[in-house]
Amino acid sequence: MRFESEALMNQSLCESCSNMREIVSGTDSCFLLCQLSQTDHRFPKYPPQPVMRCEGFETQDNDEEPG
Repeated sequence: MRFESEALMNQSLCESCSNMREIVSGTDSCFLLCQLSQTDHRFPKYPPQPVMRCEGFETQDNDEEPG
């Protein structure tokens, strides 16, 4: 388990947001990078977890079929 509390992290909107990218450091620490932070200063680069509400939240489209 990479997170201190996996149950706490699973409550975060970031876990299911299409704007999130998981970053793993050289020491195997895990961080959630908000990609919106690259173009909009209102969003922190690494938001404190868990995030319960976010204006930039977009659901990941995991059911998309290729082609």
